[in-house]
Amino acid sequence: MEVEKRIMVNGSMKLPVGYRFHPTEQELILHYLLPKAFASSLPSSIIPVYDVFFSHPLTFPGDQEERQRYFFCKKRQEVSSNEHKIKISSGNGYWKPIMKEREIIACGRTIGVRRTLVFHGTNNSSSNCNKTRWCMTEYSLAGFASTKAVLGEWAVYKVYKRKESKGRRQRKSRVRDEEDFTIETNHETCPPPPSPPTSADESGSII
Repeated sequence: MEVEKRIMVNGSMKLPVGYRFHPTEQELILHYLLPKAFASSLPSSIIPVYDVFFSHPLTFPGDQEERQRYFFCKKRQEVSSNEHKIKISSGNGYWKPIMKEREIIACGRTIGVRRTLVFHGTNNSSSNCNKTRWCMTEYSLAGFASTKAVLGEWAVYKVYKRKESKGRRQRKSRVRDEEDFTIETNHETCPPPPSPPTSADESGSII
């Protein structure tokens, strides 16, 4: 039976219903990133090559309903040593590292490093870049694995969107409830105005 069913959705391969691509960090480094850097064959073509520093994360290929997506991309350097952010090529926005690099160990040896970046972008009401819930984890080679790479600084990026905090969800729910209450109050039915008195009411009899 063919496990990998090649169905393309928005420029990326979609697995059959019930399947998920959920590798460990060690599997991601050793079985995907390392062969990619050495121009070797990959176990699957499920990770596409895409420039994650080109545009807003909303435009990334793949199924938007997936909790996380993976992409091969060449690493980018920060704007400067004092300004720790990586600007995107189109539009207004940038990725900013929020954590120090952490080593990835396999069999007692360092095989890679990872770091987390958060996207800052503009919205319709402001031209300033604000922190969003879009994040991505950058996996790159390190140690013995990086000494013989032949295609430059390839990395794997896991893109995902953080969940809203419980307090933020509660605040949004209260705002929606208040808006609904205001709408219902404005549309509340009022009793009809009294009808004008007839001549019968004024004289006690109808003329």
